[in-house]
Amino acid sequence: MIENFLIGRQKNQNYLIKQWLTRSHKQEIIKKAVLRDGDNVLDVACGNGYLLGELSKKARVNAFGVDIAENMIASARERYPACTFTVGPCAPLGFENESMDVITVSCAFHHFENPQTFADECLRVLKVNGKVFIAEPFFSPLVRCLANTLVFPFSKKGDVRVYSQRELQLFFESAGFTEFESYITDTVLFLSAEK
Repeated sequence: MIENFLIGRQKNQNYLIKQWLTRSHKQEIIKKAVLRDGDNVLDVACGNGYLLGELSKKARVNAFGVDIAENMIASARERYPACTFTVGPCAPLGFENESMDVITVSCAFHHFENPQTFADECLRVLKVNGKVFIAEPFFSPLVRCLANTLVFPFSKKGDVRVYSQRELQLFFESAGFTEFESYITDTVLFLSAEK
């Protein structure tokens, strides 16, 4: 009984640390995303739904979230019942062609096993003039190299690869996106692109 309590407490502490570490990434997307009433917004790797909940305060949007973790989707459904959450992968996305106005990804792109497939899926799912907003952890070139060669290949947390600003943009350029905005602020690498 005590062991289960301690395990649960440790998981909760890990979750709170992760929330704190990703807060600035979510805030960057919230600040930059321009939303209109009636927009369809999809948050990929939505976790507990916090980002969608905050974006829903900016306009009366139709909010959708997808995540591979069933427990995160259960939490999101409980916290934000006005949003629609489903368990699913980042690619293929289980949404119709040209069905979304906005797609967001916060601190999850480095977990995607095939980032080019994801970028292609964003192009397929977004409406004409739709936008994708991504906020990723920023690492200096040396730290990025060490993480990608010495840490992530042995990581059991789902980390695949962290990208430079240019590498991140190339995925979306190759998919056919235009009108890029990309910058680095503190620990956040931000990218937006338009279909």
